[in-house]
Amino acid sequence: MSTISRRRLLQLAAAGLMPAAALRPVAALAQAYPSRPVKLISPYAAGGATDIIARFIGQWLGERLNGSFFVENRAGSGSNIGTEAALRSDPDGHTLLLASTANAVNATLYPKLKFDFIRDSEPIGLIGTLPNVLVIHPSVPVKTLSEFIAYAKVNASKLSVGLPGIGSPQHLSAALFQTMTGIDLPFLQYKGGGPVINDLIGGHVQASFASSASSAEYIRAGTLRGIAVTSARRLTILPDLPAIGEILPGYEATNFYGLSAPKGTPQPVIEALSKELNAGLANPELVAKLAPTGLTPHAISAAEFGALITSETEKWRKVIKSAGITMD
Repeated sequence: MSTISRRRLLQLAAAGLMPAAALRPVAALAQAYPSRPVKLISPYAAGGATDIIARFIGQWLGERLNGSFFVENRAGSGSNIGTEAALRSDPDGHTLLLASTANAVNATLYPKLKFDFIRDSEPIGLIGTLPNVLVIHPSVPVKTLSEFIAYAKVNASKLSVGLPGIGSPQHLSAALFQTMTGIDLPFLQYKGGGPVINDLIGGHVQASFASSASSAEYIRAGTLRGIAVTSARRLTILPDLPAIGEILPGYEATNFYGLSAPKGTPQPVIEALSKELNAGLANPELVAKLAPTGLTPHAISAAEFGALITSETEKWRKVIKSAGITMD
């Protein structure tokens, strides 16, 4: 069967527009899945938290489905290059995407994308969430979130907030905080999270919304002062820090990670992947491997993951528009 005819067959099968007899090749494909190596596209460079998550999840799925899953890093354009490559692949389950909050954010941040993520993807499942931490240099004379808000309202010009790039999860965490408090904090954009942490330790910037994974060790050592976490609940790795939402009801800004496939991927394949993914998130050994990234695992259905992507896309659209964030 040619690539074109197979693609059309799978699309029709997923839409329920073919008779039972014609569906037999699709059913056989699902039962034999995977029939060749599965490419999991991570739309970021190798070595970071995204890459680590992709490799452990790929390894787990390969073991559970008796196949070979390998990670291909396709970095660039805020994850858009890798995302487009995944969504333009044959919808047969042999190319997957490590999706993230960037896919929800970029729908607004990049108005000229050649794809619509919600329209062109099939949700498989959520892997987990990775929050940020409002962290300050110890010289800033506050210790609690309420004190920080009160101090910032009077001394905003004295608080430079270092952030790793326009549209990053850390930037959006800060923008949501700014919108909900009405405090106009000066943001300084860097090319990555590492330089931000270095300058924060050195006192060149006074505050940041930093990845929990990259900041936790400095907070525990007292090198930096953690104020609050951006997740809805407190974190196991930083149990003494409150959630910002405890003081600002409704505040939540976490980076989600999940699996998606090209639109039209057969539902039996989606269901098999979703089932094994959720089994992994309940497996203590896999959870322990993911723990150093700061990820909090969450097992939900494919439909629930799709609903999450839709709600996050709308949430960040409002924040981006309200804060006037552009890529210019």
